[in-house]
Amino acid sequence: MAWNEIKTDDVLNEFTPAEKAMLNNIQGNDGQLASILAKVIGKVRGSIKAGGNQLDFKTDQTIPDQLADEAIAIARWRWLSSFPALKAFKTDERKKANDDALALLERISSQASDRPRVELPAITDATPSPIIGPAIKRPHRIISRHDQEGL
Repeated sequence: MAWNEIKTDDVLNEFTPAEKAMLNNIQGNDGQLASILAKVIGKVRGSIKAGGNQLDFKTDQTIPDQLADEAIAIARWRWLSSFPALKAFKTDERKKANDDALALLERISSQASDRPRVELPAITDATPSPIIGPAIKRPHRIISRHDQEGL
């Protein structure tokens, strides 16, 4: 897998031709979608970094392919939410996809030891990630920041 950009066409491809025509008639262009998508990409990258994972160095517009579907689901739901008259497009399946994607991003950023890992980019950003703190190895015992009471 790799790190790639998500484009507005990637989000639009998730709609049927009839839905695309109706959305285009209402809005006229995908300017609002581009803005929403940029915010979603920032959210995905922020969650990755918050979880102590590395980001792609070559551009701030890429995300790992493993999270592309989640980014598209969030962008699609947010874009549909900007059209109050199109409640019929806001299906239960699309809402569930959005909710599942947000839950996954929350788990990735949690720093829990069992959090999902994100694939490394080809060229990593050297900016430090927030971490809970390194474990300190002692003979016969590993001490983390959370159990330093007796030191």
